[in-house]
This record gives sequence, structure tokens and C-alpha cells, in this order.
Amino acid sequence: MAEERFEERRRFPRLSVDANHEMRTSRHVRVRLLDVSASGALLETGDRLAVGTKGRLRLVLGGATFESAVEVTRQGPSADGRARVAAVAMVAAPSIQQGVLDDFLKRAGN
Repeated sequence: MAEERFEERRRFPRLSVDANHEMRTSRHVRVRLLDVSASGALLETGDRLAVGTKGRLRLVLGGATFESAVEVTRQGPSADGRARVAAVAMVAAPSIQQGVLDDFLKRAGN
């Protein structure tokens, strides 16, 4: 059975980025950050991340480190079918960390 592609459901503007980062669940997962917004991110990975998986996402944004608890809200195949894509929601970022993300998005014009 073929999997459906992601339907656009974004509520916040997203900034497209292309960088390698990591998400920690019960193990370390290498992810490529495809885009980021104030409330979530779109990640590409070689691993399947089940909807509901919780972990910590660590990003370097404009030279500053951002880390937040996240939860996978959607997942599916990448556009080319070679990898997996997972949408994650930021569920708990301390205010200092949220400030790092907000500053990065402001500098980028979002």
C-alpha cells in the first residue's frame, strides 16, 4: 500500500534550511533539518520515527544551540522515496531556548 504525501497544515511561517542535526529518542537519530518554525520542524532521516515518538531535538541555528523536547506528529516517505520525513512539534522549550529560535527566525525574516 502506497503512503500518502504530507498535506500542508502549517500555521506558522517556516524557514527552509538544509543542515544536519540530531534527535534523541531512546537512541541518537541523525536528522537533516528541512525547515523550522516557531512551533515545529520538518526533518528528514533514514530511520522511521513513529507518530507519538518523543525525544529531544538539538539544532545549531545561526551559530547558537537550540534544544527542545519534541513529539513526532506525522511521518512518511520523502519526496524522492529514499528517506523518511517526520514533522515534529516543539512541546517544551525553556524560555531561553525559545529565544534562540525566535531570534533566528526574526533574523531570517519570519
